[in-house]
Amino acid sequence: MLSPILPSTTKIELCEFKPAGGFPNPCEDYLSKPISLDELLINRPSSTFMFKVAGNSMFPTIPEDSMIVVDRSVEIQSGKIVLATVDGQFVVKELQRTNGKIIFHSHNSDYEDIEINSTEENLQDGVVWGVVTSVIKKL
Repeated sequence: MLSPILPSTTKIELCEFKPAGGFPNPCEDYLSKPISLDELLINRPSSTFMFKVAGNSMFPTIPEDSMIVVDRSVEIQSGKIVLATVDGQFVVKELQRTNGKIIFHSHNSDYEDIEINSTEENLQDGVVWGVVTSVIKKL
């Protein structure tokens, strides 16, 4: 059973400058208007869900215990990271279409890619559950 994503009431201050990886700029010392993480991460609340990732098959892109934001309304395209079902289990993989084949690619070379027997129609109708639009991870 899926639980809805509850809207956040917390507003976080967004700095108007982008921190450099080098020396800090002391002139850029101000904040802009507050932002909502809901507005930043979720385009369509009615079709968006969050999941906690188990395993490291998508490491380093998506480490274990990261949260993924999945939107079911986003168009499924080759090169997108998707939440899909394989043998009745959810997996997070990069969707690749090559030479008429559909492959779920792992970013971690310790894991093999999964080639599936699927048509474009049933890919849209259940094999791919949704497209990953954001990753939230702790450092």
